[in-house]
Amino acid sequence: MIISVDLITSNIWTVILITIPILYFIYYRKFRIFIYDQPKKVTKGKIARGKCPPSYPNGWFWLIDSCNLAPGGVRFINHCGRDVVVFRGHNGKPYVLEAYCAHMGGNLGVGGRVRDINCIECPFHGWVYDGETGTCVFSDGENRIPRRVDTFEYADLERCTPCSSANSKSTEYLQKIAENQEIKLKTYECRELNGSIFAWYHADENLRHKPLYELIDIQDEITRNTMEVRGESINYVNCHVQEIPENGSDVRHFDFLHESILDSISFVKFKWTPSAERATNPDLRQIMAHSNPSAHAYKMHLFDKFLTEDNVRYINVICLDCSIRFFDKYEIFLFNTTGFQIGPSIVYLFLWSPYFKLTLFHTLTPLEKFHQRVVHRIITSTWMPYWLSAAMLMGEVKQLYADMKIWNKKIFTEKLNYNTKNYADKCLHSYRNWYAQFYEGCYEREAKSLSW
Repeated sequence: MIISVDLITSNIWTVILITIPILYFIYYRKFRIFIYDQPKKVTKGKIARGKCPPSYPNGWFWLIDSCNLAPGGVRFINHCGRDVVVFRGHNGKPYVLEAYCAHMGGNLGVGGRVRDINCIECPFHGWVYDGETGTCVFSDGENRIPRRVDTFEYADLERCTPCSSANSKSTEYLQKIAENQEIKLKTYECRELNGSIFAWYHADENLRHKPLYELIDIQDEITRNTMEVRGESINYVNCHVQEIPENGSDVRHFDFLHESILDSISFVKFKWTPSAERATNPDLRQIMAHSNPSAHAYKMHLFDKFLTEDNVRYINVICLDCSIRFFDKYEIFLFNTTGFQIGPSIVYLFLWSPYFKLTLFHTLTPLEKFHQRVVHRIITSTWMPYWLSAAMLMGEVKQLYADMKIWNKKIFTEKLNYNTKNYADKCLHSYRNWYAQFYEGCYEREAKSLSW
């Protein structure tokens, strides 16, 4: 049998034309939004951490990514020492309430159902709560009538002794403490921005609906620089919550933990030149000035856009130059980072490079005491190949693992020894004084409401 060359060529091209789209589809599905979820999870462990500040500071905390809460969606969230239900009303708006029904303690986040635009119904007995106010209501869609009830409590719940009574043989264990009153669940301020939903937590009940600062919305900056979200890493760490964000102001540790690019190649290393200052520093712009005119202009633009009189008290700023060194002799500048840590748990890193622009959005969530969830979301220029943005994210993960080796085994250190003539120790001293503001009232709240 004689097979013509033309037939063979035609068949080869047919295979190529079929294979390439399939391979690209696989590549696109894998790397378009690249997710790294730490395979080996950790728990809070058994290491004694020493005397520590409270475990749950005041501030904005990540609850859930927006894409994981569709209209009518309901989720139970247990972190930051609080149990809450977050749900999205049929109006598209998210709501956050304490999780347990005031009737018999049913969990609204497990089997609860969104009703009448922005209410949630308890799966146990059908009691309905308004998402805006937390009020228990009778609702028919347009009209909402507050439910009025009598309130009872155990005279002595733990010992289950009867109520005091003239009748020494009383068998009443529940005593009425209020009648014909409206009931409400706690509601929490929430914001939806940067692809996530956040809740404001504060130990002072008077500040539960009065956030001390607002989060930074970076969407305009993403659009301005023609960027898009390319993925995120999800990691779990055993340490006190403060240890992780403190890392950015620990300027000396870069030389010891973050030189390596690839463990198998020793002659190519990163060189870091970091600095860290409070945003309230009147000389901030001079201290953070950059020798590259374009990098400097971008940094000043970020300062002008995001630092305001209302938020500077709650922001710590980092600046980080990164170069690649060959044989400890030759050096190529790679990028400059301007970072804003706002509050105890959110960090924005804006990278300027002669070759690209990139933004990293970090969230830190205390799941329980000494057990933290750390997420790094990567946002890159749209022209960047998907595999390259995935490789950059994994490079960030590699650096994070270097830190985790320390965090997972260290103590917090109550008594500190600093050389305050040294810039690195001055940064740490300043940072710990700055971060302490987020613990106001937290010790009292945790002592009263939490047990380990």
